[in-house]
Amino acid sequence: MRREESDILEFKLRVDSQRKIAKTLVAFANGLGGQIVVGVRDSGSVAGCRVDEEFYMIQGAAQLHTRPEVPISAREERWDHKSVLVVEVPPSILAPHLAHDEDQDIWRAYVRRGAANYKANRVLLESINLKFAGEVKATSDQLGILHLMDAAELSSASLLARKSGLPIRDVEDGLAVLVRWDQVDAVPVEQGWRYRPRES
Repeated sequence: MRREESDILEFKLRVDSQRKIAKTLVAFANGLGGQIVVGVRDSGSVAGCRVDEEFYMIQGAAQLHTRPEVPISAREERWDHKSVLVVEVPPSILAPHLAHDEDQDIWRAYVRRGAANYKANRVLLESINLKFAGEVKATSDQLGILHLMDAAELSSASLLARKSGLPIRDVEDGLAVLVRWDQVDAVPVEQGWRYRPRES
């Protein structure tokens, strides 16, 4: 069976750092949810693990290094005749969750894109908040941002502010709504985040 990491699946040979795995817990909880499978290499080959020890590490990560604490459930499974730990992280109604950033000693929200976790910017943090806001509203100017974007190019919020003549905060609020409505994709790049219309 071919297995690959994705938006909703993370492989770990073992959990060496509670702070690092906390970022994955938070990213899954802030998005679609996901599974962490411990005892599997990044390539998808199964090595097996000591399930009790790995569960202790992940449970500690959730309890000590996530705010609010990310709810998890876990079970042992046999993959290729070896024991692995499967940790389920549901999409959370308590989002946004934060993980401790040891480099800057602050708490940050993370999101998942592909097989990696990224720091959420203001647009993504607002889009997470909007998941539970009930009716989501935006001005016609903010929604007009969508028409200023080119599907073949990635646009920054500052570029869209210049094109639209809107204050950057209004542009970010509009992008948050468009991301929440699945009209716009937020794409991580080296300089931060860029945006493009979602292909229908």
